[in-house]
Amino acid sequence: MRRTLTSATVALSCAVLCIAYPQPIDTFQQQQHTFTPAHHGQHFINNNEDTIHTYARFDGEQVLRFDVSNLAQLKLLQATVEKENLDLWSNLRIGTVDLRVPVSKMETSSIKIITDSIPSTIMIPDLQDLIPAQSPALTSQQSPTANENWNFTDNSFWQQYHDFATLNNFTETMVQQYPDLVKRVSIGKTFEGREVFGMSIHGFKKKKDKKKKKKRKSWFFSDEEDEDDYEGDDADEQGDIDIDDATVSTTSEGDGDIVSSWWSWLFNTPAPRRSIRKPSRPKKHPKAIVIHAGQHAREWIGPAVVTYIAKELILGYRHNKKITRLVDQFEFVIVPVLNADGYAYTWEHNRMWRKNRQPTSIPLCPGIDPNRNWGYMYGGDGSSANPCNEGYHGPKAFAALEAKMMADFIVKRKNVVSYIDFHSYSQLWMSPFGGDCSKIPKDDEDLMEGGMGAAKALHDVHGKKFVVGSICNVIYQASGGSIDWTYAVGKVKYSYGVELRDTGRYGFMLPDTEILPSSEETMAGVVYLANFIRKREKQWRY
Repeated sequence: MRRTLTSATVALSCAVLCIAYPQPIDTFQQQQHTFTPAHHGQHFINNNEDTIHTYARFDGEQVLRFDVSNLAQLKLLQATVEKENLDLWSNLRIGTVDLRVPVSKMETSSIKIITDSIPSTIMIPDLQDLIPAQSPALTSQQSPTANENWNFTDNSFWQQYHDFATLNNFTETMVQQYPDLVKRVSIGKTFEGREVFGMSIHGFKKKKDKKKKKKRKSWFFSDEEDEDDYEGDDADEQGDIDIDDATVSTTSEGDGDIVSSWWSWLFNTPAPRRSIRKPSRPKKHPKAIVIHAGQHAREWIGPAVVTYIAKELILGYRHNKKITRLVDQFEFVIVPVLNADGYAYTWEHNRMWRKNRQPTSIPLCPGIDPNRNWGYMYGGDGSSANPCNEGYHGPKAFAALEAKMMADFIVKRKNVVSYIDFHSYSQLWMSPFGGDCSKIPKDDEDLMEGGMGAAKALHDVHGKKFVVGSICNVIYQASGGSIDWTYAVGKVKYSYGVELRDTGRYGFMLPDTEILPSSEETMAGVVYLANFIRKREKQWRY
């Protein structure tokens, strides 16, 4: 009889508590996630009718793949590229090398020598078949979808490529809709005056939020406790139970004593001990992971992929436990387009433009290759001193404003632990070094392990294989590159260069249908890498 009465008392008490303290409605899930252009029409497009309709054509141009098997063939190909100012689509190396050959040079003696001496196949028989007839910038202005609101929860935004202004508007919309999670970052301005922008994504909880939590947690168990209660491998790794002051404990002083005495008074029994897993611990000055694309203008898949990564981190926060933990513990700085001038030029005038738009010593050959202009091992093999060459390294290190502003940004932050520079194409996950092939990073083991794990996570999504290794080992020597500098000078341990899809069927002209699968698999690789860094670097108390 006494046992029955006690059970009834417990049930009645719990019912009263549930009525008195109902679960709050999750307003976060009810938000409308739509893309609204913040400043529609503020493009840097030249609206002069004569120039906006002038879009470069590539009728009859071919992309040839050479199968280079020895050093003599490599040197011959390198000399021909330099002499004829040809457009390399992949880096010079022993292996396969893709080269764009204009119709005007198809019958020259130089081209005949290399085609006779080195086995080759035609990858793209007519490049113009893959390039729009008029400026994509003009097409996007005329398109009905240019003025509509984008709903980025259904991934429709990643069904097509977007110009610089639209990517800028996407960033501003993220900042406006998630002001507590996303901050706008300005890296600097280009030669033509465009702002290189980005997003800082970090889930640091403000003090006023902690006060709210304390007030709510002073009565029984917190409504929001499950939000930070991570399970699985992440939770199991936390051997200590160093709970921060935003987490309640039934055995602690203060609020815990109130819970304990209340429970004992009602049931005349000791308060049950509740096992609380260690939550993520937001940092006032977290380690940063810097991600950017678009250092080479024509590689459109890069900006598309990194904006998808930003979206997944933002929308996944508080809904995906792994993403929430990572965003709480790291600051993700995502810059969609580093070479803003060059990217805009590919939309307005020339789809195949690679360099930036700074003037050079030869007026008819503007542009510096930003990824050959970084100040470590500058000017060596794999770059060119010829301003008309696509790999022109500039008159001096950091002459390219894009490389200089990103390097300054990293040095100024002092908290960057990982840097990923996205390019296309070839499906490679690369680590330092590229400028000096005799050097091996002191952190090579960690770099390789992180890269191989990221490539495996990427492969598990859609089955795409990425080759992992140093730049020298997987492509060939390339001096003045970004990740050599970030690792050796910027002291960014986990520095990677990633070449996205594909392996040459479309090259830089990757179809729209490849955007979403490429984005999904790359997101998996980035999440793996960030989690690997969190687990590996115990000195950061992660």
